[in-house]
Formats: sequence, C-alpha cells, structure tokens
Amino acid sequence: MAVGTLGIGLAGLGVHGRRYAAHLLAGDVPRARLVAVHRRSVREGRAWAEAHDVAHRESLDDLIADPRVNAIVSVMPPTMHPQTVVSAWQAGLPVLVEKPLGPNATAARHAVDRCSGNGPPAMVAHTLRFNSVVRALKRELPAIGPLHLIAIDQRFEPSGRPWLDDPAEGGLLLNTGVHGVDLMRHLTDAEIVDARAFGRKVVLERAVDLFAAVLRLEPGGILATLDNSRATSGRTGRIELVGARGQLLADHVHHTLVRVVNRTATPIPLPEPVPTVRETLRQFVDAVLDGTPVPIPLEDGLRAVEAAERIHDAMAEEPA
Repeated sequence: MAVGTLGIGLAGLGVHGRRYAAHLLAGDVPRARLVAVHRRSVREGRAWAEAHDVAHRESLDDLIADPRVNAIVSVMPPTMHPQTVVSAWQAGLPVLVEKPLGPNATAARHAVDRCSGNGPPAMVAHTLRFNSVVRALKRELPAIGPLHLIAIDQRFEPSGRPWLDDPAEGGLLLNTGVHGVDLMRHLTDAEIVDARAFGRKVVLERAVDLFAAVLRLEPGGILATLDNSRATSGRTGRIELVGARGQLLADHVHHTLVRVVNRTATPIPLPEPVPTVRETLRQFVDAVLDGTPVPIPLEDGLRAVEAAERIHDAMAEEPA
C-alpha cells in the first residue's frame, strides 16, 4: 500500500454498506483503499469479498485486528454501531459510523463516553450535510434574516430490510427521521427542547413508518415541523426556512432551491449534485490523514439521537 493511503475495513455489506464499498473500489476516495470487509452472513460476505478481490473477516474483532486495516467504516444495524465504534476506537483505529450513532440515547451516550479524551478520529456519517442543496441552504441563510420557522420532510418507498421493522433498531424515526433532526440542528444551530408528535404503522407490522412532529428549538424560539413517510412511492426531501427577510424553499432529492421575498420567487443556481456517501468518505479520510478535526464528531451524533428520542417519547401512536 502506498504511503499516505488509508486501508479501510468495512463492517456491513447491506444495501447501504455496498454504496460505501462501491465508492472505495471505484477509486472515488483519494488516499483510501478497501482492504477487508465483514458481514454477519459469513457465506454472503465471503462470496462478495471473493468477487471483489478483498479479504473477508468472519468477526468484527478479526476485522479490527487485520494489520492492513488502518480505519473502520461501520454500516451495520443501529444496535451494533456503539460497540463497533468503541472496539475500533479503543484499538487505536479511526472510525466512521453510519447514522444513527445508536438505537437510543443511552447506547449512543455509551459510545461517546467510552471514546472521550485523546484518541483516533471518530465521525458520524450524517451524509445529508454534504448534499449540494443543503450546503447552498447553509450559505444562503444570512440573506433571509433571523430564522423563526423551519419545515423538513422526507418521503421514501417501503424498504425490504427486515431489521427496519424491529422497534429495537430505532424504526423510521431513528433511521430516516434522524436525517431531518440533524439537518435542523445543522441549519439552525439550535436544539429541540419541546416536541409533540404522532405516528402510524402503514406498511410495517411492528415499527412506525409514518410520523409527524411539531417542535420548538432554542435558542431563538424557532418553531419547526418534521414529518416522514416510508410508505409511499417515490422520494422527496423538502426543506423550508422562514426568516424575517424572506424564505428559502428547497428539495434536496430533486435538487431545487428558491428564495422568496415578497411575491417574487427567485431560483438560486446550484452546483451539480454529488454522491453524499462519497463526500462523507472523503471528509473522513482527509481528517484522518491530514490531522484536521472531523466535521461531524460523535457528540453531534449523540445530540441527534437524543433529539430523535425526545420526539419518540412524545409520540402518540395512532391505529393503522
């Protein structure tokens, strides 16, 4: 391996894990190379690894102990994230963990507490922060003045991943809604302090796959709505920001951004869309190799899980 190249050990080869693998194998992430993988299904993991000419490790401990692995990327179900982070970090390996950091605030806090102090970089993959529309929204925020209202929603088709129907894994709120929770924190620099919410089971049998919440954020007394559906056809990602001097209306899926002042709506030019997983990996690798702070530390991942749990605790479940 070339000097200055990070050998990546990938834990998780599900639908999302294979996205990470694809970018690493394609050379989309400068100074990084996929050298080993782990999948809970040993048979499927071995077959995938053989087809892509990388090593397969039958346990997470074996992946971490592989001398060619310089950093761990965890794309596992949420219940497995905290221990993966702790094991990698305490072995001296930098770690990038998919959101959510844990299936609940207690588990996420455990990871943060065990990985405090001096040690290798640890980052949470809240990938939507690197979406081109979200980056443009952050830049345009000063133009609309003090923010007093934000609305975020996401629409997804049903998922075939069975663990999403397990409430212990966090359900829709922790696995999809946490995107919106993190974006609220990222765009407003405020925290959710009060929540009212409702949820329903539409397609799933055990976990909520539709919810709507009304929130209050501080500082600033910002009011917010957050709603998600994973029981429809097609995807959208609406974000609306309302300030004293205008509004910003966006859709991060359909790559649109409009500024509204008085009765005039002005489209804002956007850069080309980028693969957010690729951008997340690049940010992580640059931080590890250049010694700069990671853009989304574990503490940010914990705050997002805590906020999502506040919404969960406020949720009154409606009959299907």
